[in-house]
Amino acid sequence: MIRPVQPSAGGYIFTVLLVLLITALLGVAGPALDDHSAATDDAIAQQRAQARFARAAQAMCGENAAWSDLGDAAVQCRTKRGHKTIVAQVAP
Repeated sequence: MIRPVQPSAGGYIFTVLLVLLITALLGVAGPALDDHSAATDDAIAQQRAQARFARAAQAMCGENAAWSDLGDAAVQCRTKRGHKTIVAQVAP
């Protein structure tokens, strides 16, 4: 007949110590893992600024028109067939 193995006190102590070790490591290293640095915030702000610029340029050129960025907040509007229409300054 097979008898079940009884857990020993050493196994419980090992488990408790392992859980405490993992908890301590996450407590110390956790903030570094969740770091949302200024570089990430700057990248998000840059993406939002580009999206605002694109919306403003599209609104200025028209719903069905294409546009290309000329730099210095200037855009070249084009018809749907690609003919150049106006060059405009965009201030989102």
